[in-house]
Amino acid sequence: LEGILKNLGYKVWVANNPQEGLNLLKATTFACILTELRMPYMNGVELTRQVMRISPSTNVIVITPYNFISSAVEAMEEGAYGYITKPFNVSEIRVILERAVERHFLISKEREEGYYMRLSIVDPLTGIYNRRCLIIQMKNKVNTLKRQRYQKFSLLMIDIDDFKKYNDTKGHLEGDKLLKEMAKLFQDSAREKDTVFRYGGEEFVIFLEDTDKKGASIVAERIRSLINLYTPTTISIGVSTFPDDGDTEEELISKADKALYEAKRGGKNKVCLA
Repeated sequence: LEGILKNLGYKVWVANNPQEGLNLLKATTFACILTELRMPYMNGVELTRQVMRISPSTNVIVITPYNFISSAVEAMEEGAYGYITKPFNVSEIRVILERAVERHFLISKEREEGYYMRLSIVDPLTGIYNRRCLIIQMKNKVNTLKRQRYQKFSLLMIDIDDFKKYNDTKGHLEGDKLLKEMAKLFQDSAREKDTVFRYGGEEFVIFLEDTDKKGASIVAERIRSLINLYTPTTISIGVSTFPDDGDTEEELISKADKALYEAKRGGKNKVCLA
């Protein structure tokens, strides 16, 4: 079989036993694993199960005599891609491997695209959504709710008070630690339907679904009090509401930002409404 695979143009790694094969899989990415069903210490069905745990995009192809096809089907129920029968038929092997390799690369490409898409909308320091994601979500929400003006949502624009001073005194590593701590506190204190974003620097935004200005004010005061209680700093918050303060994402962000400025100018550690 090794010779057939090499003649078909594949790079082949040979493991002497199932555990050795699993160790190789943990260290290297493989498009396909071909395995016998009957082996010492671990059969092909159990090996398939283990491979699926380690590398779901790797295609397991089991090798079986004609009279053991039912065991091959059992392996497929555990996630195996398919099987080839003994005695070997080169055409059969070529077809199943071509399809399996193509499937592996398609899955890998989809995962890679998903990974880079996630990178584009997630803040790398805090792990929460970033400004770009906020704008996308707001555009979608505004376009939907313009046809249903009885529905509201609100923005909390949040700034960590005196963060530059904290950074200068404690150092940037402690500053980063505080930002991550704040992000977690905002997520923990937000309601399940709300979304937290890092807007930039020491600024965060919380998107409050189905919330009018009065409700947003209550949420903002609760979050402000929690930050006072659990961190060495304070926050100021500006609040804007759709459609009261605007019906575009630019207007709503601008109004929330101006309200935040008023909170800072008024002595910090405050909530101000647009």
